[in-house]
Amino acid sequence: MLFEPLNSDGEKRSAQYHAARLAMLHDRVVKRMDRVDHLADNVEHAAAVLVEATHEPANVDMSCRPLPKFQPDTV
Repeated sequence: MLFEPLNSDGEKRSAQYHAARLAMLHDRVVKRMDRVDHLADNVEHAAAVLVEATHEPANVDMSCRPLPKFQPDTV
């Protein structure tokens, strides 16, 4: 019994391959864009926190004394 040869139409096979490859690459680009969008949201949130922290008055306790300067042991 002889088997029917596989599709030997190279142009059709090439077009199917390229269409499948393009679809795969498109999916990868969409996933990457979603990831970049999520990371950009994180950066925007961190920047907002930084701006808020720099505009708040600092609660510094000025009653503490400064530490004495370091004096190395001389031998």
